[in-house]
Amino acid sequence: MKKIILLFMLILTALTFSKEDDIQGKWITEKAKNGNQIIVEFYKINNKYFGKINQLTIPTYEKGHKLEGKNKMDLANPDEKLKTRPLVGINFVSDFTYNTEKDRFENGFIYNPENGKTYYCSISFKNPNTIVVKGSLDRSGFIGSKQIWKKIK
Repeated sequence: MKKIILLFMLILTALTFSKEDDIQGKWITEKAKNGNQIIVEFYKINNKYFGKINQLTIPTYEKGHKLEGKNKMDLANPDEKLKTRPLVGINFVSDFTYNTEKDRFENGFIYNPENGKTYYCSISFKNPNTIVVKGSLDRSGFIGSKQIWKKIK
């Protein structure tokens, strides 16, 4: 009987970890007002999850912009030294831990390159190929907005 319980616990633990690590890989955001989407690549370091901007669907500034044709940069960043860094490669979401009881990623942050602000964020799975990303002004998540991101295969 003890062996069966131990085996059950090992299987349950393996299933929990596999779902947690399912966040790793590439995801595409909803379209912004200008039609751009961000491809975010999630990775894990020391039991924390991060997501960097891997690609933009509209990678250069549009016609009429003062930087027309150039790769998009972090122009709205409040740190003057970072305003000229390319958006591709920056951590877009950061510092998430996985809460097994609530089955979601918590205590993270999401950066909005359009206004240079960082917000509290949580992420949960809607299904294996869809996540719900909620950015908010408050840590509890009451004041904010949600986006649906899709896994890229």
